[in-house]
Order: sequence, then C-alpha cells, then structure tokens
Amino acid sequence: MMQLLTIDEIISSIMEETEGLDAEITDGIILSKKEIPQSEIEKLKSELGIEYLDSAFSEYILSYNWGNFGFLSYQFGYDDETSLSWLINRNLDYDEYPALRKKNLIIIANGDPYTILLDCKSGEIYAFTNDMTYEEIVTVASDFEEFVRAMGTAQYAVWKNAEKEFIESMKREYSESSLKFWKELVSVY
Repeated sequence: MMQLLTIDEIISSIMEETEGLDAEITDGIILSKKEIPQSEIEKLKSELGIEYLDSAFSEYILSYNWGNFGFLSYQFGYDDETSLSWLINRNLDYDEYPALRKKNLIIIANGDPYTILLDCKSGEIYAFTNDMTYEEIVTVASDFEEFVRAMGTAQYAVWKNAEKEFIESMKREYSESSLKFWKELVSVY
C-alpha cells in the first residue's frame, strides 16, 4: 500500500530522479527551501483583497520556491522565486477573479484540464475545469500540505511506474469526484 510521501521525501525523490541532469532541465522540477519574507503575505492579502489567509498555506508558500515550480502537468508559478507576485498576477489576470474572491477562493496552480484553488478560510484545496460551475468544484485535499504531499506522491508514482498503486491508495482516502482528478493526473503521463 502506497503512503503519501512527506515533503522531505518528495524533495529527496526529486533530487534522486534529476541527479546528473542539466540545471536548465531541473529548473522548475526541484522543490527547494526558500525564505520569502512574511511581508509578501501582507502584500498578497492587500492586492487580492483577502481578509484571512489559511496559516498552513501561508507557512508553506513562504518556505519553498513555488514561484518556479510544478508537479507533473501542474505549474504553481513562473519565473519568480523571491516574491509572491506570480500568485497575485495569476489571480488578478483571471477574468472571473471577482467571482472567486466572493467565495474566498484564489488560484494557486494551473494545469490541464484543472485549475487548482485554495479556500482562503478553510485551507481546503479544490480543482475545477472551465466547463464547471463554482458549485461543481471538487475538493482534492483538506489543506495545502496534503495537496503537495499527494501531488509529490503522484509524481513519484509516475517515475516508478506505480500509478495503479497510487490510485488504489487514493481510493481509500478520497471521494469518487476527487478521484477523477487524481486518476487524470497520473494517466496524462
């Protein structure tokens, strides 16, 4: 039975898998610790008009280089390892951001076909596609840490050809609707 990897195990598996590869190739694949100042959270909240931002998300978003990182076909940020501007811009550039804001949601990652959302108050993570209504969005993790651990475990499973074991373990943890997201995540590869 496959367990979700810890963040440290995910980092180790990525380092192992990318060992010897050119830095240009590994840029955006390697998750590394970063010290982003707390003031970036205040800027994020102010620019996006967020009153309360889940503390687990805040802690993780300031501790690693999400601004230039992705798992499988999902990208958190692009070309920004020192601030949270990527997160601010991604939301402000989204036509329907006012609708998201009313529901206390922000976009935290993009992929195909899903966009990943954070509920700023509860910390829950959702996935939705362009053809879904906001009532149809799917819960894919109870918080950001669980989401990252599941994404990292999915990437590990793809590298080790263990997609079936990954899906089996996800079946025990998640609803049928979120299982569709996890199945699609590992079958793309």
